[in-house]
Amino acid sequence: MEVIQKDIDYPSRSDTFYLYPLGDMHLGVAHCDEDLLRAKVREIKNTPNAYWLGMGDYGDCVTPSDFKRWEGRILAPWMKDHIDNIGPTQVEYVDDILSPIWDKCLGLIEGNHDDNIRKYNHYDFMTELLKKANKKREPPWDRVPYGGVSCFVSLNFRRFGQEWKPQKRGLADSHVTIIHARHGEGSARTSGARALAVLRLAQTFVNANITLMGHLHGQEAPDLPERLILRDGHIKSFDGIATMTGAWLKAYAEGVPPCYLERWGTPPSQLGCPRIVIEPHKQRMTLEKIRQIRTL
Repeated sequence: MEVIQKDIDYPSRSDTFYLYPLGDMHLGVAHCDEDLLRAKVREIKNTPNAYWLGMGDYGDCVTPSDFKRWEGRILAPWMKDHIDNIGPTQVEYVDDILSPIWDKCLGLIEGNHDDNIRKYNHYDFMTELLKKANKKREPPWDRVPYGGVSCFVSLNFRRFGQEWKPQKRGLADSHVTIIHARHGEGSARTSGARALAVLRLAQTFVNANITLMGHLHGQEAPDLPERLILRDGHIKSFDGIATMTGAWLKAYAEGVPPCYLERWGTPPSQLGCPRIVIEPHKQRMTLEKIRQIRTL
């Protein structure tokens, strides 16, 4: 398990921050909604105070030796001439899509597809992707960190007033938001089972304000029981957010050969990702999710 710490300086009590958990992209197959993903990347790039956390499974990373998942007919058009070079080709493509927002990345968690190509095909997808992410990021504190299979992310919001640069004025106040994130595991098929999976995770890592889990391609967000804590000599409520983080892989697509998800009878993916609005001074968080009718 990894620990990532990020200091975020801001000048005004009214400043608002936005967290996007991006994962389960599965780039490399025709079922990935690349247009939707690119639109989200543009949104993150153009939104002030936006940050994102990589939730794993960036490339599909399925090779011909994977007898369970391999289906050559579903490869994306840009993969057709690269069947013998799947890992490097997908790393390059993932980097091409995410390069506009590497500077806003809090870290990259490893997914099971990223790990499988390392174990069974001897290609370290995560190491190569991190090299791409950090090729123009020189200071050690500004590099995109590895998030492991799961991680804590501590966001330390520091306000320095109108003259907000730390070297010019002392710290006015600070607020810490703790995230626990995990790519996830299992094969839950019902909405209730997916909600229970992330709820169990939240109840294990009890000091996390935000709990994130991917892998199951849903966006279930169960209400967490309110917790009471003693802080600064006072009893306070400790509310949190727990949510699955969606996907960009369509389990079902019209006019395209079926992918492994359709063959297994997996429920349709909840395309896209949620967004969490963080208001440090108000110590308030808001979970946002978009629902839209789409042509598959």
